[in-house]
Amino acid sequence: MYKLFIADDEQLVVETLSAVIDWNAYGIGIVGTATNGKQALERILQSDPDIVLTDIRMPGLNGLELIRALKEKGRKAECIIISGYSEFEYAKEAIKLEAVDYLIKPAELEEVAKTVSRALKRLERKADATENRPELRNVATLDRAAFTDLIVHAKRSSFDQTPYERYNQFAVLVIGSTQTLWLERMKNNGATDALLSFLTNRGIVVDLLYEQQKVILLCMAAMEVNEPLTEIVLAAAEAFSNDSSADEISLSFGLGPVVAGITQANLSFAAADKACEMGVFFGVPVMEGSRLEEITRVSEHRLTQWSDYIQSFVRYEQKEFEEMLERWMEWGTGRLMAPVLLKKAGIEWGNRMLDLIEQDYGIKIEKVIGARPQLMDRILNTPDWASLQQQLQDLAKSVQFYLSVTKTTMKEKVVQEIKAYLEAHYHENIGLDQLAERFGLNSSYVSNLYSKSTGQTILEYITLLRIQTAKKMLRESSFKIFKISQSVGYDNQRYFCQVFKKVVGVSPGQYREEHMMKSDCF
Repeated sequence: MYKLFIADDEQLVVETLSAVIDWNAYGIGIVGTATNGKQALERILQSDPDIVLTDIRMPGLNGLELIRALKEKGRKAECIIISGYSEFEYAKEAIKLEAVDYLIKPAELEEVAKTVSRALKRLERKADATENRPELRNVATLDRAAFTDLIVHAKRSSFDQTPYERYNQFAVLVIGSTQTLWLERMKNNGATDALLSFLTNRGIVVDLLYEQQKVILLCMAAMEVNEPLTEIVLAAAEAFSNDSSADEISLSFGLGPVVAGITQANLSFAAADKACEMGVFFGVPVMEGSRLEEITRVSEHRLTQWSDYIQSFVRYEQKEFEEMLERWMEWGTGRLMAPVLLKKAGIEWGNRMLDLIEQDYGIKIEKVIGARPQLMDRILNTPDWASLQQQLQDLAKSVQFYLSVTKTTMKEKVVQEIKAYLEAHYHENIGLDQLAERFGLNSSYVSNLYSKSTGQTILEYITLLRIQTAKKMLRESSFKIFKISQSVGYDNQRYFCQVFKKVVGVSPGQYREEHMMKSDCF
């Protein structure tokens, strides 16, 4: 008969769970209860139950601390949490501690009973693996900190390597997904247990870790050289990558190469982790780390050629950029380029296109697409291939729409705004760079746009405005010539007289005399 222990700070809950469910029908006997965490730990260590049913918030120790303490002391009880708190952080920590489930109060008694039944199945599988097939007994696992340091961070912390000397093949399998709460769902539908059982039944010893929203499995085996561990682990990945349960989860499995010793397992993890990331990005169920070196080498070569080619463009041509986008999409669709380099190529394409458009059209493109640094950050942080290609396609479409539909209207508007500004400020010392900066354009574009639209240069229009005003003042006022010269923007009276005569055909003085005004020019 299996032994059950119940811990909850509410005595009524303890009594209800103890009395209402017919535990004998499940082959279970209650060996103890407690209403605070410290008391529960002491009594569990004495009674050594197979299943622990515990609340989260209890005096002394909370439920998570209780489970952690039991694991540190080497107890193998299956733990179930029943809590009135649904915080995600609690549930995530429970998963890390390998709890059978995290039930929210008020939990239906039938749901509690079903969860206990799942715990029993776990116990039965473990018993089958250790009692009926002693050659598959798991060695005493590394503590979590040492395991993480060795496998994930490649830190050679000291530990007893003796239990691992019996194995001659080690490989790491990393599981990831883009779906929300996939770890919780994978635990709840029994997929993790089924995967472990699949491997165990084929002679593989597995140590498991939850790290950085991934499942990491260190697979160990003592096999002949002609029985590679890779084939078995690959078969497991392919079998479980598309879970067929009602709560379907889309998973990506990254498989690292086989290494000969436990201290080299981090090499297998590094390749498996990158393979998993690539699989998640492209939506590939299984990706072998052995392919990554070649993919990275080819990707870097493609990126170098891409950069050289795109920098050779001296002006914006829609067709050329569309053709480059198509080639880039072929690389991604065919999974022929590492995700990080694929993103880098996309960023180079976008930046070069926007640079040339600003150069050719004088447009501050941020007014159309938003701030460019934020756009490039979004591309860099895109989680999957479908979203990445959509981002670049949307960028191309928004740019083309702007150029084809609004650029003519924009030019006309800019020319009118420039003319209005000149008419209000002609008497000031207006520089082309200053004018371009005011309208958010580059100086050469402003000059070309204005002259093509009006048939005269900006300087010619400023001169015309100044001379027209000077003629009016010569006719209608008695101001001295030097005063009129300064009023219309010429500090040098002699230069003013030269320009005036060139435009009007006579000197300012002659012009005033012809209009019956006295001239003081010379």
